[in-house]
Amino acid sequence: MDEIIYEKAKLQDRDDCMDFTNFVFSHAHVPHDFVKLLPKLYRAEYFMDGIHYIAREGDRIKALVGSYPLKYQFAGGTELPGMGIGAVSVHPRSRSKGYMKTLMDTAVEDMKKNGMTFSCLGGQRQRYEYFGYTPAGSGYYFTVREPNIRHTLGGDWKTDLVLKSVKASDSAILDKIQSLHTAKKARLYRSRDRLFDILSSWNAEIFAVMAGASPAGYLVCRPGTYDVVEINLDDFSRVNEVLGLLLRRRREYGGQEIVTVFAGPHETEKAAAISRFAESWRQNSAYQFNILDFKHFTEPFLELRAGQRRIPDGSFSFKIEGGGTFAIICKNGKPAIDSTSAVPELTMDNLEATRFLFDPMTAALNPKIRETPFLQNLLPLPLFFENPDGI
Repeated sequence: MDEIIYEKAKLQDRDDCMDFTNFVFSHAHVPHDFVKLLPKLYRAEYFMDGIHYIAREGDRIKALVGSYPLKYQFAGGTELPGMGIGAVSVHPRSRSKGYMKTLMDTAVEDMKKNGMTFSCLGGQRQRYEYFGYTPAGSGYYFTVREPNIRHTLGGDWKTDLVLKSVKASDSAILDKIQSLHTAKKARLYRSRDRLFDILSSWNAEIFAVMAGASPAGYLVCRPGTYDVVEINLDDFSRVNEVLGLLLRRRREYGGQEIVTVFAGPHETEKAAAISRFAESWRQNSAYQFNILDFKHFTEPFLELRAGQRRIPDGSFSFKIEGGGTFAIICKNGKPAIDSTSAVPELTMDNLEATRFLFDPMTAALNPKIRETPFLQNLLPLPLFFENPDGI
C-alpha cells in the first residue's frame, strides 16, 4: 500500500483538486462543475485564498477538505474572523479509512491556532457534530402567492418599478448592491471585486430593482424557481410591488405563481413588511456552526439583540466543558459576556452551548430558559447566514 501523505494543496495542485472534487460529487449526486457553481471560491486566481487539506495515496488525491476565509461585520465596526468548510470529499474506494476525520481535525485545529472565532458549513448534521458543528441561528422564509399581491395592490395594479437582470459588466448597479449590503446592521463581508461571483454562485440569478434609470434594490433568486434567497430595497414599503413583478415574470415563463422570500432574524423592517401580506411563513435554522471563541463571537450578537428589544437587567452564568465559565450580565439594557469564577448555573458541552445561545428552539430544548425571564428576553441571539455567502 502506498504511503498516506497529509498536506496542504499548492497552486499547482488546483486542477487535480478540482477534478477530484468534481468526480466525487458527480459520482454521489448529479454532475458537478465547482468552478461554474462556486466561482467565488474556485476561479484560478482565488484558489490559494482558501486552504485545501488533502490526503494522498502515492501521487493520487484520495480525500480533500476546503477551508475558506469568512468575516462577520457589524455596524459598530466589530469584525469576527472565521472559516467556512466546503468541498469535503473522499474517493468512493477510500471511505472508512479515517481520511476525512484527519483532515477535518487538522482544519479545525488550525482555525483555533490562527485565532478564528467561528467556523460553519452545510451537510449532514450528525456527520459534522463529531467535529463541533451543529445547526444554529435562524431565518424566516415567507411564502408569497399571486393572490396575496392582487388583494394587496388591486387586480389591475401598476408600478413604475422594473426588474433588470444583472450582468458582471453592470458596475453601477453592483456598486449600489454593495452599498445596500454594507449598510446592514450585520452581514458577512463581501469583496466588491468578487460581488458578482458571490451573488451568482450556485447558478443564482441577480435582478436589480430599477426606478427609472436608478437601481433601488436587488433580488438574488434560485435558478428556475425565482425563490428569493436575498432581497434588499431602499424602501421596503414597496416590497409587494417588487415580488409582484417577480411573480409576473415567473408566470411568463410558465412557472407556478408562488415564491419564497428569506429574511434574517435581525432584519425586522424587512420581515415586518413581507409578513403584512405573505400567505405563510416558517422559521428554519440558518447553517451549521462551530463556535471557537464563545466570548468574542457572542459579544456583537448580544449588542444586536439589545438593539431589537429592551433586555431587563439580570445575569446568568454557564460553563462550557473544556472551554471556560462565562457570565452574561445586563445592566441598563446593555448585555455583556465575560469569563467568571462564579459557580455556573448550567454546564454544557460545545454543541449544547451553541444551541443554548443561538438555536431558535432553545426555549424548548432547555428548561433553564423557561424558568428564567431574563433569558427568555435575551435568547436566542440573532445569528443568521445568507445563502449567497454559503460555502
